[in-house]
Amino acid sequence: MATILEVRNIRCFDGLHYSFELLSYFHSNLHPMCCEIIDDNAKVIPALACAWGFVDALHRIREISQSLPRLGDKHPEMRAFLSATALAEDYRHYIQHLRGELSKDPPNGFPVWGSLSWVDDKNEAESHIALFGAQIEGTGYSGCVYDRLEKKWVSKVCLGVGHRSFNFDKVYDSVLRFKEFVLPFVIEGASEEIKLHNKLPIMTMEYKMRAPDLPDNRL
Repeated sequence: MATILEVRNIRCFDGLHYSFELLSYFHSNLHPMCCEIIDDNAKVIPALACAWGFVDALHRIREISQSLPRLGDKHPEMRAFLSATALAEDYRHYIQHLRGELSKDPPNGFPVWGSLSWVDDKNEAESHIALFGAQIEGTGYSGCVYDRLEKKWVSKVCLGVGHRSFNFDKVYDSVLRFKEFVLPFVIEGASEEIKLHNKLPIMTMEYKMRAPDLPDNRL
């Protein structure tokens, strides 16, 4: 039987594994979805879901990683990861506390869901900003960030909130580096229970209604 510490380790591994998979799913679909917005404005909804889903999954990875029994905040890999992804905490705090944000006086000068911008998939010299939501005078929008020194876009998709820019590709690269370290770290010396299996066990149930018993009216 697994010890309490082993169970905690197993749960952390499960939480990390699926959070990493969710984050990869959001990232892989984000830019293609954004590129469809010009022809189909309704695509802004799944694009926003991917953008903010990415932020939420990243927050979860940060939280679980700091709960690992044998990995402290002072470990070089942990410190580098937390530093590179710190903006996720500010973004998640903002979106989780919209009640307070929308009550500010004066109001925020940016769209409620942020400024969503992306690099064109056919012409890399172009970038676009989706001006969704109410077009209120004085609202500020931000676009993709171009690194003049490197002569390239910092990220193919950017989410601007206030004066800050969340560059998904740059953050995702940092997440992948941490993933390559942390998952092997967790399962090192672990029992078979903690290791993933290629095929999920599925439990299937079938519900059948039985005909009600008829009352016996015979004397």
